[in-house]
Amino acid sequence: MARACREAGYTLIVITDHFFNANIGCERDLPWEDKVEYLTRGYRAAKGEGDRIGLKVLFGWETFNAGPEFLTYGLGTDFLLDNPDIADITAGEYLQRVKAANGFVIHAHPFRKAPYIPEFIPDWASVEAFEVYNAGNKDREYDRLAFEMAKEHGLIMTAGSDAHSTDKVRGGAMEFDGDISTSGELIAAIRSRAGRLIELL
Repeated sequence: MARACREAGYTLIVITDHFFNANIGCERDLPWEDKVEYLTRGYRAAKGEGDRIGLKVLFGWETFNAGPEFLTYGLGTDFLLDNPDIADITAGEYLQRVKAANGFVIHAHPFRKAPYIPEFIPDWASVEAFEVYNAGNKDREYDRLAFEMAKEHGLIMTAGSDAHSTDKVRGGAMEFDGDISTSGELIAAIRSRAGRLIELL
């Protein structure tokens, strides 16, 4: 995935593998420390390859909370190890903890309809940002609805590839002026609304 992203023109990616309450392959009865180690495997592999080929790789995850799916940036294994119940709490509690730890949450594909997503109304008041272009959406109407709600409520707008395989990395992306190397710098750039939403073809 790191090599495919570099070849597609990316200079930085955030690995947001599915969280413990979503579609993850680890055994559910593992000790918490082993689960955290499992979650970071993809990131660590991509980071090692990224260092070799000149691609910056940051860590995040995508969590599922009884409907909404949240992309979480800016937090690491220390946060996870200190919160062993993080996959079992309500969405509201999750967002409060992440915010208290200075993490950043993007509501992933807010209006997507799928068998694995219950019917729900996106909670625009609980997050800073909406993903208004998701390359994994099969229906562009989901993006349009997300854009309209983000615009109505003054939310930050982001884009993502939602890539689960190397042939899907050419999709939604963001472009920023200047150099970004850390999660803090990326979050600051997103919050400044300096990012441009683009579609890689």
